[in-house]
Amino acid sequence: MAPVASFAQEAATARVVSRDYAGELACGARAAGSPPDMSIRVAPGRERGKSMFGPGESLIISAGTARGLKIGQDYYVRRLIADRFVHPAGDNVKTSSVHTAGWVRIVDATADAAIAEIVKACDAIEEGDYLEPFIKADVPITTRDGEPDFANPGHLMLGDDRRQMAARGDLMVFDRGSDHGLHAGQRVTIFRTTGGGTGPVARIAEATALVVNPQTSVIRIDKTSDAVTVGDLVAIHR
Repeated sequence: MAPVASFAQEAATARVVSRDYAGELACGARAAGSPPDMSIRVAPGRERGKSMFGPGESLIISAGTARGLKIGQDYYVRRLIADRFVHPAGDNVKTSSVHTAGWVRIVDATADAAIAEIVKACDAIEEGDYLEPFIKADVPITTRDGEPDFANPGHLMLGDDRRQMAARGDLMVFDRGSDHGLHAGQRVTIFRTTGGGTGPVARIAEATALVVNPQTSVIRIDKTSDAVTVGDLVAIHR
């Protein structure tokens, strides 16, 4: 029986896979408060008609050393998403949905063009996607103090790549940030009102702020009792 028990233990151990939370955060939903600089783009591939790229492939970049690109530099590859479901920001902040396709490393460069290898593919990288300097995504430590401020809620604005619903572990963007007293690691509660606003609060999910900008933030859904959707209310724990 010893070999059988040993095999079962090894199999159980093999199934335990640690999650790459930093990688998920880097690939997750985000919003742009102002139009991003999209002047450095993925050019057509070497093969005629090839416009989509994945792991193990190289990309031609439409800029080079004259634009500051250097061998060894890493860049995110992103695209703007025409998301007609983006919920308006609470303070009428105009935002755009941004999808991260992955990130790349420059391996060769001339004055006007460069070659990049794909370091991480979140999704297919497409011709016309734009590059932004790579900044490592750090997952903050969660703070558990405070109670939800239901009187001054924000709203869920968007999920990644037009997703309108989220579950445990998913990332979404809501319309509150450091200008509203939010900091990375802070807890938030996602809820809905009942009785036309006169009934009790219906708590739907708990989440953590991971990336905090002045007007918007990326949150991770940690616990749910119902499906989370764009437009749901978000109370910051104070």
